[in-house]
Amino acid sequence: MLAVVAFWSVAVLYVAQTHVPKNVISLPGQKQTRSTVANVAPQGWAFFTKSPRDVEVMPYRQSTNGTWTSLALTPHSSPHNAFGLDRASRSQGIEISLLLNLAEKKDWKECDGDLADCLADPRPARKVDNPSPEPTVCNRVALVQEKPVPWAWRDLVDERATPERFLTLDVTC
Repeated sequence: MLAVVAFWSVAVLYVAQTHVPKNVISLPGQKQTRSTVANVAPQGWAFFTKSPRDVEVMPYRQSTNGTWTSLALTPHSSPHNAFGLDRASRSQGIEISLLLNLAEKKDWKECDGDLADCLADPRPARKVDNPSPEPTVCNRVALVQEKPVPWAWRDLVDERATPERFLTLDVTC
């Protein structure tokens, strides 16, 4: 059993060392095994990450008094998601994608200012049925495409993201 654990530990070490940039660690035979390891385990670390600068689509619901509140179940590692064990926050992204597929390109409206100002403008909303088996996005909602504020500017603004565009939907669940 110890030999099996040792073998897999060494294998994982070689795979990891092959895919990280040059560093001070050098394993015996690393140059000779580089091409074999790259062919056997071709994914680099980019496979497991996404750019922090990618835009995100966030759901908001309009309450009866007209205010908009976030429906986002993220971050996944928060206490209300049992520190990542509750997978509902993961399925919400798929649900939002399904709703976006029901919308049309002409439904998107640009948002150049504050999100509250953009959403305050009454616009007709597309009526759609939520195809998700366990929906979290229902009634009058806005799907807002937000761009994260660059990390270097984090102390200059209060918001973590700036809205770029949005669409409104009347979602039946």
